[in-house]
Amino acid sequence: MLNNGYAKEAEEFRDWLLRAVAGHPAELQIMYSILGRRRLIELELDWLPGYENSRPVRIGNAAWNQLQLDVYGEMIDTLHLSRRKGLSDNDAVWRFEKAVLNSLEDAWRKPDEGIWEIRGPRRHFTHSR
Repeated sequence: MLNNGYAKEAEEFRDWLLRAVAGHPAELQIMYSILGRRRLIELELDWLPGYENSRPVRIGNAAWNQLQLDVYGEMIDTLHLSRRKGLSDNDAVWRFEKAVLNSLEDAWRKPDEGIWEIRGPRRHFTHSR
């Protein structure tokens, strides 16, 4: 957004992100609803065949409850880019960034579901580091 001249929209997204993530950084999710809701329950619609019978058909996304450590880096990178591109900054943003980095001191060593959203036990992924 910022590279294409949409500074106002980028600032609004950043502010939305801070509201949606409000709380402890360890509770950061990989996704939220457009309204900032945290629970995105996944349901299987077994009565639908899916594209070329590609069952199961699902709505929602169970990944909302997964640990995907790469999200922290993407978020910090986004906030850093917004600062470099001249978006207004405030103490709340900086406090949040520091809290996220502090929580990562231990979290980055944990196994996670990775960007592949595996549906099995957590593992260590290079991309998550």
